[in-house]
Amino acid sequence: MRKKFKHLPKCTEAYKQQQIQQVVEADVIYTWECNLVQKHRWGQPAFMVFLTLIMFLLIDGYEKYFLFGIPLLIMIPVSYFLYQASERQQCQLTEHGIIVSTVELVPEVFYAATRYAAYVGILVCLLAVIFVGPLAFVGAGAGALMAFKMTGFNNDPKVKVSPFLKELRYMIEAEFEEPAFENGISLVCLNNMDILPDWEKDGHAVDPYKALRDFHYVSFYSSESQYKNIRLYLEQMLELESVEDFLDERSAQSKK
Repeated sequence: MRKKFKHLPKCTEAYKQQQIQQVVEADVIYTWECNLVQKHRWGQPAFMVFLTLIMFLLIDGYEKYFLFGIPLLIMIPVSYFLYQASERQQCQLTEHGIIVSTVELVPEVFYAATRYAAYVGILVCLLAVIFVGPLAFVGAGAGALMAFKMTGFNNDPKVKVSPFLKELRYMIEAEFEEPAFENGISLVCLNNMDILPDWEKDGHAVDPYKALRDFHYVSFYSSESQYKNIRLYLEQMLELESVEDFLDERSAQSKK
């Protein structure tokens, strides 16, 4: 049955900082890590190589090297290492929330090489515009814009702190039958759906707690074996219910 909540906090910036600090300063109860290896990660780079070969066959003249060769030569490794790169996620469970640190599993030499290649790419693209003319903007312009962004390319860890809102029950969802990554790694989500408006009864209902719910939304990746241990700890701190059970309950209440 849906509860009535009278004293939920306001999601101000001061409240957010206080909650995050509480999580960071709390003792760590459980830690785990997993590698996020994307499925079919060679697909996009292989397609870009195929596209490059087609362009070279269809276009005559040296300008094809400036229009397609140089930009794609930069973008193919960037596509693989940046957009299809594997990541390592390290997680810490505390009494007040979860800290997730994510870093790409890419050798540092790639980042250094990318930064140097970016400066070379900028120079080549500018020369292409000078010698080839406005037509070079089709490929060289896009390559130059990308090259400027890559001059500050670094492998800095991304840290996300997700505080718990213990006054509410969490709906938990995990799908390991079709994992998101290789090695059976899947996404686990915890959401305070109790404070969602009942849109089945009123499709125009106001959502006054969206900011609060989004701030306390928790997500992380784990294997199924890790998830079993994590859930045992979560059940000691939070009231949990599966998303499916909650939706069935909400649907039954809406029909009354």
